[in-house]
Amino acid sequence: MHYFKLNSRFLVLFLPLVIFSAVSALGADPESKNASTPEIPLKFAAVFSDHMVIQREKPVPVWGWTQVGEAVTVEFAGQTKSAKADDSGKWLVNLDPIPASAEGRELTVRSGTNHDGVKITDVLVGDVWLGSGQSNMAFQMKSVANSTREIAAADHPVIRFFRVDEQFSQQPSQDVTGQWKPVSSATVADCSAVAFYFARALHQKHGVPIGLLISSVGGTRIETWMQTKTLEKLGLAEQLIAQWKSVSAAEFDQIATTYRAYQHQRYHGHPQAVAAAKKAGTPIPPEPVQPKPRCHDCPGALHNGMIVPLQPFAIRGVIWYQGEGNAGNPGGYEKMQPALIADWREVWGAELPFLFVQLAPHNSVPPAFREAQQSIWQNTPHTAMTVTTDVGDATNIHPIRKQPVGERLALAARALSYGEQVEYSGPVFREANFENGRAVISFDHLGDGLMAKGDVLKGFTMAAADGNFINAQATIQGANVIVTSQQIQKPNAVRYAWAKVPDANLYNLNGLPAVPFRSDLPIKSDRPK
Repeated sequence: MHYFKLNSRFLVLFLPLVIFSAVSALGADPESKNASTPEIPLKFAAVFSDHMVIQREKPVPVWGWTQVGEAVTVEFAGQTKSAKADDSGKWLVNLDPIPASAEGRELTVRSGTNHDGVKITDVLVGDVWLGSGQSNMAFQMKSVANSTREIAAADHPVIRFFRVDEQFSQQPSQDVTGQWKPVSSATVADCSAVAFYFARALHQKHGVPIGLLISSVGGTRIETWMQTKTLEKLGLAEQLIAQWKSVSAAEFDQIATTYRAYQHQRYHGHPQAVAAAKKAGTPIPPEPVQPKPRCHDCPGALHNGMIVPLQPFAIRGVIWYQGEGNAGNPGGYEKMQPALIADWREVWGAELPFLFVQLAPHNSVPPAFREAQQSIWQNTPHTAMTVTTDVGDATNIHPIRKQPVGERLALAARALSYGEQVEYSGPVFREANFENGRAVISFDHLGDGLMAKGDVLKGFTMAAADGNFINAQATIQGANVIVTSQQIQKPNAVRYAWAKVPDANLYNLNGLPAVPFRSDLPIKSDRPK
């Protein structure tokens, strides 16, 4: 009887729970839990992966995803930081600043449901730079001058690069795809050439690991790298914005798929077909026709797809090579690039160094566009411009000499970001004084003095009041250039390298080419020289 009483009491307590559970089970949709709270495996964002480089001496945001509301713990270099996943499952911690280190260490995240955690190996600490823009930033080492020799000699295990896979999106993307690779003869062929030469020069100077985030797509306008709302505020690209707003998600995906197929045919299928035709002695097949419209022209598409998912990854600065897609609109570009810089700085830091390349000579690039780029440099704090008048190609928009470009960008980084007292620019026009039938030109960024590469200084033209510019004679006298013409008695304007493909040779003794200019519309700037 005693036994029965004990079990009766047990039944009184247990049966209501059984009935409640049964009723709940009958009324519940077995798929509802999974539908409302899908399983999210613990993971890092893609840019956190084996062989990565973490930015030194700055707070380091680290993020990824797991179950909604789940607590995670991140461990690296003796630090332990915790966070909780938000309503989307995203978690983020901030590591304290870490000194540079070439020692490969582990970065680990653990959670309550994944005690073993997810580990990233061979993580270095150094300086990380974002390389963005269009085809001349995407241009790879396998296509540079002397590529075979350069690739064979590449052995820089503490220089690493992460090439962001192409991704256009109408809405901000959550993540990217790609992988970190140490630079070696087996990997460097696919690295951005400008970025590699930039990184190599910095590493040779400072000895710290260098990480490169390469987020660049050929044939793209600056509008696609910008936020649409920023363009709207500027009152620019209104027609382009309206055109793409009417494109549905399905149509957008189809446009992207069609263009990827075209690129594959252009860079792989067609060259193979040409080689086969030459071997067989048959007619060369025509080049594939570029489809339109292209996602490359969609405002915000690459900002959403290839910049947003990288933010706020800690970086030291940006190198930028873009503009060919906007060369016909220098006035608009002069407004858009500073707005892009401001947007990126808002996320990555108030004075994020932004170093960019002035477009190289080509038959499609008007001198007014290079002037707009100089104006951007002169009127946007903590920026620098690399001049490329001596490494262009009149008929090839992708000149193969990338080493001078990367190394000049590295000089700019050393001056602006590392605080070194180095000259990073060629001579920059200051003023012209007209007296006794000649023009006396003075410059900033003289470096160690002026020089002409070659026997005769060239590239100067002169005009009287009629505005008719003709070739002029120029000589270096100390810190000035004297320009004269026997045909002009009273000159009032002088220009230098003012052509799509200039033939000009003024440098400073530091080996840096002079910036093209025109005295009749000088760049105005309040920045210190």
